[in-house]
Amino acid sequence: MLKEKGYTDPIVDVEKGKVETDYIIQGDFRAKVEATVKKLDRREREVVLVVTTQKKTKEGWKPTKMLGKAQYDRFFDEMEMHIYREMGKGD
Repeated sequence: MLKEKGYTDPIVDVEKGKVETDYIIQGDFRAKVEATVKKLDRREREVVLVVTTQKKTKEGWKPTKMLGKAQYDRFFDEMEMHIYREMGKGD
């Protein structure tokens, strides 16, 4: 799913349940994604998503808030749909 969003070659650590991307740059902004999946029980998982966004300034890259609740909600909705598609494929 991250590749579809423009993030190339995410680093996947299956043992730690972590996915991390490099920054993608669009104009004066850049963003990267880190997702961690933690097994809660046999059927449930907890997903922690961190989207780091920065704005280019004369002094270098500075943290900035680009995403609001609506963007996070949309991201999780897309992730949920992707999970259902993968589950539908079967083993």
